[in-house]
Amino acid sequence: MSEPAVTTPPASPTPKDDEVKKAATTATANAKKFEGDGLPFRAKLIGMEDLTVDRDEKICLDSMFKLKAVVRARGEHKQRIQLNLTMTTVKVIDETTKAQIACHEIERISFVVIDPRDTRAFGYIYNTSDDRHQFWAIKTERAAAATVLALKELFELAFEKYTNDVKLKESESKPSETTPDSATSPVLPPPVNAGSIISPSAGSLLDDNSIWDTTPSPTTPPTQPVVAATAAASSGLDLWGTNDSTPAVSQNQTPKAEESLDSVFGDLSFTTPSAPSTATTATNSLLDAFSTPITTPQAQLPNLYGNTFATPIQPNPINTMPNYLQPQTQQQRPITPTSILLQPQQSQLSSMTPSPISPTPPPPVTSPFAGLDILGGFNTGATTKTTKESFFPSAAPKTIQQMQIEKQKRTEFSARELREFVILLHEEYGVEFTEEILWKVYKTKPDIDDLNKLKKFRDQVDPKDHVDVNLWNQLNNDEIKKMPQIKSYADEATAARWLEWFTRISQRYSQIASLLEWNYETNITSENAKLMSNQNLLMSPFQRLTLPIAKKFYAQLKNSTNEDLKRVLSRCARGTISYDDNEVKVTSKLSSQLESIFGTTTVCELNNTKQCHTIEPYLTELMQKEKDYDRLTWAWEGWHDACGMKVRPVYLTYIDLLNKNCKANGYSDLSEEWIEDYEMGNATEFEGILDQILKDITPLYEQIHAYVRGRLCVMYPNKFNCNGPIPGHLLGNMWAQSWESRFDDFIPYPNAPIPNITQVLHDQKFSIYQMYETAEQFFTSIGLYPMTPKFWARSMFKKPKDRDVVCHASAFDLDYHDDYRTKICTQINDDYFYTIHHEMGHIEYYMSYDEAQPFVYRAGANSGFHEAIGDTIGMFATSPANLIKLGFFDGNAVNEQFKINYLLRLALQKVVFLPFAYAMDKYRFALFRNQINRNYELNSMWWALRVEYGGIMAAVHRNDAVHFDAGAKYHIPSNVPYARYFIAHILQFQFYRALCRIKGQTKDLYMCDIYGNKEVGRRFKEMLAMGSSKSWSDILEQLTGERKLESNAVLDFFKPLYEWLKIENAARGYPVGWMPK
Repeated sequence: MSEPAVTTPPASPTPKDDEVKKAATTATANAKKFEGDGLPFRAKLIGMEDLTVDRDEKICLDSMFKLKAVVRARGEHKQRIQLNLTMTTVKVIDETTKAQIACHEIERISFVVIDPRDTRAFGYIYNTSDDRHQFWAIKTERAAAATVLALKELFELAFEKYTNDVKLKESESKPSETTPDSATSPVLPPPVNAGSIISPSAGSLLDDNSIWDTTPSPTTPPTQPVVAATAAASSGLDLWGTNDSTPAVSQNQTPKAEESLDSVFGDLSFTTPSAPSTATTATNSLLDAFSTPITTPQAQLPNLYGNTFATPIQPNPINTMPNYLQPQTQQQRPITPTSILLQPQQSQLSSMTPSPISPTPPPPVTSPFAGLDILGGFNTGATTKTTKESFFPSAAPKTIQQMQIEKQKRTEFSARELREFVILLHEEYGVEFTEEILWKVYKTKPDIDDLNKLKKFRDQVDPKDHVDVNLWNQLNNDEIKKMPQIKSYADEATAARWLEWFTRISQRYSQIASLLEWNYETNITSENAKLMSNQNLLMSPFQRLTLPIAKKFYAQLKNSTNEDLKRVLSRCARGTISYDDNEVKVTSKLSSQLESIFGTTTVCELNNTKQCHTIEPYLTELMQKEKDYDRLTWAWEGWHDACGMKVRPVYLTYIDLLNKNCKANGYSDLSEEWIEDYEMGNATEFEGILDQILKDITPLYEQIHAYVRGRLCVMYPNKFNCNGPIPGHLLGNMWAQSWESRFDDFIPYPNAPIPNITQVLHDQKFSIYQMYETAEQFFTSIGLYPMTPKFWARSMFKKPKDRDVVCHASAFDLDYHDDYRTKICTQINDDYFYTIHHEMGHIEYYMSYDEAQPFVYRAGANSGFHEAIGDTIGMFATSPANLIKLGFFDGNAVNEQFKINYLLRLALQKVVFLPFAYAMDKYRFALFRNQINRNYELNSMWWALRVEYGGIMAAVHRNDAVHFDAGAKYHIPSNVPYARYFIAHILQFQFYRALCRIKGQTKDLYMCDIYGNKEVGRRFKEMLAMGSSKSWSDILEQLTGERKLESNAVLDFFKPLYEWLKIENAARGYPVGWMPK
């Protein structure tokens, strides 16, 4: 009897079989988006180039660079294309015609690279045959990383699908109990490598390791490799740069057809991408990088300093940049190089700037481009060195020392090298190409638009269109010999002919002098100083000839009815001359020496004599931002010692020569010559006007002084007498001439903050040139003039790194073919935002002079007018109303508390300046008149005046025998009269009030806004056009209806603040005044 048939039940699937089938199913699901026409990406085709290698990062980047340059050189537009990523090919399709340009099998793509200089550009090498390779450069519509990630996912899926199909086939063809061994596993050939996105290193400007770290998470066991050890060992650089040193595969290998995909993807088998939908298991960081991040608990980081960080925001990195939420402080300040240079002697709690390296590590970064800085230091937003860890941070925090070491190891270009690099690229390839080379990290806008504008203006300006010094001197020498014959000094016709001759020559000499002064102040060299000295000697014979003649004409015609002729002659008859050539030479040399001392003096760190700082920008910025008492003392004492003591002997010799010359020309001393220019009476009358104005302002000033001193006493207990003068180094300025930099320490109502212009400028990523453009827009909005091409082409907007310059801001009228310039070592902050408006105000005055007027009228009504014009515009430009228009803050924030805050800050700039300005010339007038004993009171008299009129004292003990602290202020060694600034600070409020009245506003003048008001501009321009053709009182009356310098405009403007301060100081118990009663 036959045995019954036995049916063997199907073998139960093992867990391993389930995993294989599940993996195959997952791969199939993820592959759906690549099915059919594939996953599309819009892009532009930069170009193709044949290569002799199938993998090389440097060659690819060089090819990218070259292809871009070719496109721009030809002036062509890139071809618009669509990349379709399918499971087997990368199709390149013309977007317009839909024609297929190329179809690249993925197994023939051997190298992929993103251009580190352009986040939207990438390329790959396609192997057309074993010995022919073609590089395709492509610019994507959005970040190239998104396309490359998709390409990488495609490669991984294709490989995974292939290997899972093999495993599934094997598992189905064998009994369930059979365990496959290594003998039955397919031996895959080594892969062909593709490059990776690279992070900074010496060779590539990026890091040694690939940012595509596909190492599995420690929580997920790695998949068993299916590639034989021999294959892995012989594999070339893998597609995504996970192997660094294995040899390349020979191109002569011919893999079997069924192994063609393995030859590309074999080395990737150690990573099994997690399904995007799986949130509970560790996911591939690469695949997560461009998806919505999954919030996972972060390890608690040590908090060494007790700082509190908000919960880190995890944005979609495609649309946003990483957001590092710093601890909230009263004032957020931009990170500056200053904070990096500070030495250990400063306080660790200094709030000069936030530390560039946080005491606790920043929150994890989600964007793969966070902090990437290929040019080293170009991206102001980067906080740490870019490494693989900065893209995919580990849980272990880095120490401060480790982060500092990483920061120091960055490859850095100096600012000068970077600027030269940008200009070179810009001039060679144009603006678009330069934009691509300078990587736009965090959407930081480089100065490409600015450079493009400057380049455009430079192209418009003929480099030879300037004063030819030798030609001008030769023309003048010829003209001097043709002086009109003078028969009578009382004849008006003769005087008119002589003035025409005199004016023509004087104008040429003035043009030469302006050019040589510009050359010297923007390049302090002995050669430029010598040129100035030689020119002074060359002009002396003309001055000796003409000044006595002008005085004779004026003496004879001062009663003439021809008012215009009389005024021209009076201005020509001013000034002094020297009949000693040696004296002229020495005076010129001493003047240059004094300028040089101020521009080149440095202060060195106590513990590092090789680390030294000039007054601009370092020391000025330190005084504004530093709060540590000892560090401020170091800076104050260092500058006053280093500069003042050098200036002292030179200056005293210099003014002795000037005084001697003044007396030889009929003046009692140098002060009388200076006072003559103001046309405000004799010395007694002039000083009487200033005395009265200061007396009027003193009650307001004393209230401000009391309030500030009281607040400082809380900050610096037991450092100074809280009933006496304030030490000069605690007020945010090297000379304590303005105190607004410390406003945040004195703010009356912290809950009603006024706009922090510095912070807004940085937040809105203003460039230096944009600050100038913003000022220009204000002027043109009211009908004043735009800046000329020569202004943009020839001004000095930044402090150069390759030479010494005089950084003190100034404006120049070269009086030749619209050649106006400014010289400012600009920093992006509120002070310079204001200064730019001020200096461009001077230029508006220059441009407004009536061309039909004589040359001698091309000047301000008096020197105080010139300073007041820029300040008036600066007040309007930084008024709350204008800042609201600029989008700097919300107008809904304006209320009574805001008004007090704003008025106090403005008073810390405008009102507190007046006692300082008064003391400057009060001191020098006494020095010129020999009223100061130079051996015993040269320095103490300076501080006696500062204490008497301003309640400001020296930061440390001073010695009359060696110190000369007044000489540490620019205007002393430069011999610039300072009463003009005192007068300007009064006139500007008279101008301001008048312009508001023209607009129709008489109340709450602090909110007055004239932007865009052409009628205001017309009236203002009419006053400017008059130059010095009439007396200053006549010109003032035309605009304001007032003929005198009056303090009431200032007092009316600040009346609400004055009333508030009286109540506040009484309530706080702050004593008013500083001198013993």
